[in-house]
This record gives sequence, structure tokens and C-alpha cells, in this order.
Amino acid sequence: MTPLARPLVAFFALFFVYLAFLTPANADPLKLGRNQGGTQTLPVLAINEKFFQNQGLDVELVMFLGTNDGINALNAGKIDVGLSFGTGSPLTFAAEGAPIVIIAGNLAGGHPIIVKPENASKYKSVQDFKGKTVGTPRLYTADVVFRGAVHRAGLVPGRDFELIEFRRTIDVLEAVKSGKVDVGVGSSSITAGALEAGLAIPLWSNDLFAYHPCCRIITTREVLANRRPELVKLIVGLLEAEREFAKNPEAGVKANAEDLKIDEKLSRTLTLDPHIQLAVDPNTKGVVTMWDFMKESKYITSDADPHSFIDVSLYKEALDSLSKKEPNDPYWAKLKTRFQEWN
Repeated sequence: MTPLARPLVAFFALFFVYLAFLTPANADPLKLGRNQGGTQTLPVLAINEKFFQNQGLDVELVMFLGTNDGINALNAGKIDVGLSFGTGSPLTFAAEGAPIVIIAGNLAGGHPIIVKPENASKYKSVQDFKGKTVGTPRLYTADVVFRGAVHRAGLVPGRDFELIEFRRTIDVLEAVKSGKVDVGVGSSSITAGALEAGLAIPLWSNDLFAYHPCCRIITTREVLANRRPELVKLIVGLLEAEREFAKNPEAGVKANAEDLKIDEKLSRTLTLDPHIQLAVDPNTKGVVTMWDFMKESKYITSDADPHSFIDVSLYKEALDSLSKKEPNDPYWAKLKTRFQEWN
């Protein structure tokens, strides 16, 4: 090696060491799974407003046709996070031993009870399901809320009303349209389709269980162990989106219109409906109530402590970081109070 070559070799060796320090240890995007048709206002708003990108977080949205398909993909390591797979299904998988952890929230309430328009006036409370044929999507969050509500109202399927189970909420929509069922327990993913079909929404899931959790943000214990900093950044971005939506709801309307490929009028109806409540808080108390509903409905028989499937520490870390960064913003103080109330 010539005298001139030696310093060049040393320079490039140091240069590549320097590059190694600059390159993130895990450069893969965080893959976020979601259901087709579901409204994910906060994630898409965070992407639109570059809240993830500003933290150096690379995310990729992955679409699934159904909740179980998405959770199976999560368990198989094909995605890192589930955004919109409800609450009931993740708890069912967790009760059966799947390493699922709830780390935050996305959507609360917002699931429609659908009927033909001429029948809308007949449904004012859960007691009005008596004598009717009800279609429900088995194990969806709205299904769990519905079963818990009728159980606590003293109604028994098969005795007080006929219950028909469906695999997908789109099948419930078609059953109501065709007259196969009198009432359909829907999900937020079919609200647009129900309105476009001219169906009525006399009740919402919120009317059966106020501010019930839905669409918990879930991951696996392996991803939690290996990619925790990125998960905290994800929650930070979602919290910034929650604040942005509170200040400027029209930004959410625009984000959903682009994401769902619908016109802004329909997007405004869906996004700004008061029954659809956006909150990133994990809502431990609400999740535990859902667990109790599922046990009462015989969906699960596990004696596990539902708190073992919930990790609020990432949300707390994300909220604390924003509060420290912007100590004079009253929104973060408001969310800290809510966190204490809900968890």
C-alpha cells in the first residue's frame, strides 16, 4: 500500500463508521394495519399533516378486508400495529393466548344501528329489539356492545328476539336492505354505505354504552419490546392529530375524503358526526367493561386479568413529552386529566 493510499483507507473507514451511527438501527417502516372502509381520521390526518414524518417516523398503511385477517397478520409479524380492528376481537385473541397488547385508542363509539327508513321511529331504546330479527357481525366491537346492553336489559336472544350472526358488517348491511333482518348492528365502516342506500340510523352504539372504546391501537409483545421508541412516536403523531382535529375539523374532513375517495359532503357527514368520538387515550376502564360484557355474553371464559393486555405507559410517555415540549398548551393538560379519569 502506497503512503498516499493509507490515509484514504483510514478516511473511508471512519466515514462508513460515521454513516453507521447516522443510520437508524431499524430502518423498516412501521406497518399499520387497518380495515377497508373504516374511518381512521387521526392516522390519515397525521400522515397528511406530516406529524409522523416530522419525528423521522416512516409508516406504511396496510389494508385488510376483515378484522380477523388483520389480527392474524399482526400475530404472524406481517404488520406491526393494528389501527382499526375493534376492541372485541383483540380481547378475544388475547384471551386465547395471542401476545396482543393495547397501547392506545383511535376511535370511540360511532357504530350505527341500521333499519329501513320507514321503521326508524320504532327504535328508541334497547327494549325495542323485542320481537325483532336482529343481524349482528360476530365479535365486532358493536356486536359486543349490543350483546352487553341487551344482557343487562334482561333480554335473551332466541327468547325475546331472533339473532342472526354474520361474519362481516357489509353482510349485515345487505341483510337489512333485503329485509332478511329488521335491525342491523353495524360498524363505522358501513355508515357511508348505509346512508348511500337510504337506510336510517335510529340508534348508535354510544346509546347502548356511552363513549365505549372501539378501534384500540394494538401491537404484539415482540414489537413492543423491539420497536418501543417508534411506537411512542406513533402515539405522539396521533396525539398531535387529535389536537389538530379539535382545532380544525375540516382538516379531518379533507383527509378522509382523500383517503376514502369520497366527496367532501359525504366525508363531512361521516367525519363530523357527533357519535364518532376521536381519542388516542387507551381508556383502560372502558376496555375492562368490554371484557366484562364479553364474559357475560359467554364469548370468553378466560379468568385472565384484562389489565394484563393493556400497557398505558407508551401513551403516558408520549403525552408527557408533548406536555414538556409545549407546557403552556391547555390541550395537553386537558388530556392529562382525561387520562387520570379513564385509566
